[in-house]
Amino acid sequence: MLSTSCLRQYLNNIDMSTLNMNKNYTNKINNDIVCKKLDITLTNHMENIIISNNGNDQSHIDSKMKEDLSAKPRHLIQVVNRRTGLSSDVIRVWEKRYQAVISHRNDTNRRLYSDKDIDKLTLLKRAIAAGRRIGDIAALSYDDLFELVMGDESSASIGYKRPSTGTIMELFDESVSCIKEMNSWKLDNVLSNAVALLSTNDLLIEFIKPLSNYIQDECSRGTIRYSQEKMSKLCIRTCLNNLYLKLRSSKEDCPRLVIASLLSEHEHLDTIMHMIVAQNVGWDLTYIGNGVPHDEITYTASSVNAQLVVLAINNPRDIARKIYEIKHIRKHAKKTEDIILIGSQCGEYKQLSNDFNINISADLTSFRLTLERLYSLIR
Repeated sequence: MLSTSCLRQYLNNIDMSTLNMNKNYTNKINNDIVCKKLDITLTNHMENIIISNNGNDQSHIDSKMKEDLSAKPRHLIQVVNRRTGLSSDVIRVWEKRYQAVISHRNDTNRRLYSDKDIDKLTLLKRAIAAGRRIGDIAALSYDDLFELVMGDESSASIGYKRPSTGTIMELFDESVSCIKEMNSWKLDNVLSNAVALLSTNDLLIEFIKPLSNYIQDECSRGTIRYSQEKMSKLCIRTCLNNLYLKLRSSKEDCPRLVIASLLSEHEHLDTIMHMIVAQNVGWDLTYIGNGVPHDEITYTASSVNAQLVVLAINNPRDIARKIYEIKHIRKHAKKTEDIILIGSQCGEYKQLSNDFNINISADLTSFRLTLERLYSLIR
């Protein structure tokens, strides 16, 4: 028979064994929980990595597709002509003689060009407009050509010249001071004084034109604010409109002209100045505004028996469409003997001058001389 002490010792051993078993079981459960949480964490982390890699792969694929598409020859030469404003003959010469771009041929042996080709041809056109020769720049890479064009256009960014004569210089400097001070009332007075002191020719060519160029250039460079530009141009527009109305008179026996701008064009201060010059020369003028469809211009010219149509072109886009519309007006406007193109972009239409006897006036002086010559011929 076991003694009491032995029995107690036996029971204690059993309790210790049970306790150790419980601890081991608890530790096992805890380890299982930790392992399960770790598995979940690792699984989520791996899923995020996979998703991220898929996203990067997709982005890389999209970028690659865009790059491949831009290099894919898919545009006929007529499309390149419309997008760049270059004639088909010029594009062929640049390709054949200077290897500026290299076209591919489709199944019918027609030339195909890529988006990259169009971008390079556009840059080449801008470089030539800045005075470069095609033979010197045709072989440049796109990046080198872009840097060259940016440098040329930056150097030519100042398009105004400060007047140097006494009275006009004082009026110019005073106007600039009013613009910087945002003093529209004072600017109106300066412009009114200019109208009173200067001849119409000097007012437009020597004062208003340099002032409007100054406003545009300095706003582009950031030295004057957009609100200052809007305020000053509104004052100048009011001054020009008042002068136009002052010169407006009945000219029933005088030759007639219609002045307008085509679709996508906006009213420009330069257009109002040309209207004043036409009035001053003696033409009977009908102005129908900006953004006018070409068939409406044709109708107006035919209705008033206008011998001359003046088209203002300041927007560099849609050259091919505008060429078509100008040709349409030239062909269908009854009694219209001449068309004059004016505006900052009229130089892009020189081919029309040779092919269809259309006049191009790049400035107010040449416009006035052209009007005087045509006036004397018609009269």
